[in-house]
Amino acid sequence: MTHPEENQEHHADLHDFTGPLSPGVKRLLTVFGVICVLLVVIDFFIERKTHAPGEGLPAFYAVYGFGGCVFLVLAAKYLRKLVMRDTDYWDPEEKKD
Repeated sequence: MTHPEENQEHHADLHDFTGPLSPGVKRLLTVFGVICVLLVVIDFFIERKTHAPGEGLPAFYAVYGFGGCVFLVLAAKYLRKLVMRDTDYWDPEEKKD
């Protein structure tokens, strides 16, 4: 008989994107990738009304969104160093022993 905790840990290991992906996850990522590529390709054929310089460039919003995500990840990486607390922040008495 297996313990519920063991099943949860094993289940989490299967879906954390660090090991082999299950067929369902592979299929889902493939569908998302195809949708993203199709949206970028369609963007080359759609004419839109622009309000700011650069908006009329093909794939502008894809590049802008990707750049924004990269910026947020890098900013969070450095912000974490600035605001991170010690591991014993809530229990400073234990450190004195």
